[in-house]
Amino acid sequence: MMRTLQFFLCLILSLSLSAQVETVTIDWGVNSNPTATGDFNTSRTIEVGDTVVWTWIGSGTHNVQSNPDRVATNTESINSGVPVLTPNSFSYTFNTIGSTEYECALNRALMFGTITVVPEGSLSTPQFEAPSKFSIFPNPSSDVLNINIPTLTDGGLELEIFDVLGKKIYSQQLGELSSSINVAKWNSGLYLVRISSPDQDITLTKRFVKL
Repeated sequence: MMRTLQFFLCLILSLSLSAQVETVTIDWGVNSNPTATGDFNTSRTIEVGDTVVWTWIGSGTHNVQSNPDRVATNTESINSGVPVLTPNSFSYTFNTIGSTEYECALNRALMFGTITVVPEGSLSTPQFEAPSKFSIFPNPSSDVLNINIPTLTDGGLELEIFDVLGKKIYSQQLGELSSSINVAKWNSGLYLVRISSPDQDITLTKRFVKL
């Protein structure tokens, strides 16, 4: 009897550990977008079953809704209702693999982002192998540049973007496999997108065309 009880306790524990979910918090206020830092960064990669909580920050009237211009490509529909005054919050649990672009209806140009959902367990296993390639899309693009890397390194990776004259116009540390950059205000032309490790053992470069 005791052995049977121990077996079922171990089984329940293993099932609970394998089904762990995470909650991601996003500070939701003016200038909350993919180029912001910390909790104001609005483009996140999560696993199936994870919950995102948007917390109204500062002052103003906001809501969270799926981008109505991306109905055909969004995998889930988000709608917190009519815009309301700060303070407020809204949570949503994502259950479909894919990506969903969202925004604040009253501040579309300043408050927006993308939630990318990957299979359960994809982010829980540390990945320390050096990437040998990365992808950027869409290319060319007029508004957003998405960057995907297959793995991360224990020393971290730095993303840098240069114009044709060699001037660095953007940089950030890559802590996730997927990142999005708002390029709507960039000048049209050719740019070089470079990913490198701190010791320069890894240097990967791609060309990007801004329309």
